[in-house]
Amino acid sequence: MEARVKKPFEYAVIALLIAGFCLWQLISSTQDGEPPAGKLAVLGLGLLIAGTMHCVFMMQIVQRTGRSFVPWFVAIVLLMPLGSAVLLALLLGDNDTTDS
Repeated sequence: MEARVKKPFEYAVIALLIAGFCLWQLISSTQDGEPPAGKLAVLGLGLLIAGTMHCVFMMQIVQRTGRSFVPWFVAIVLLMPLGSAVLLALLLGDNDTTDS
């Protein structure tokens, strides 16, 4: 992977892991009865912020690789897990072709 996209890639993955953790805690806390409203608010904000940061880092990758901004913005924001997965697969595929 190119050095200019390595840091945003790592940060995007970390943000996605944090969003997954917040979602997991949010779902598990609601299954045990009535959870405190403060806990739900904090987990919801964590999920929103982590998801937003994931999209920001993915768009940094799009800009740094010179891809078209608008189609990738729509793919990453509206189809969040699928658009990110496709972009990451393309980046890893580009890496294989340049190494050969």
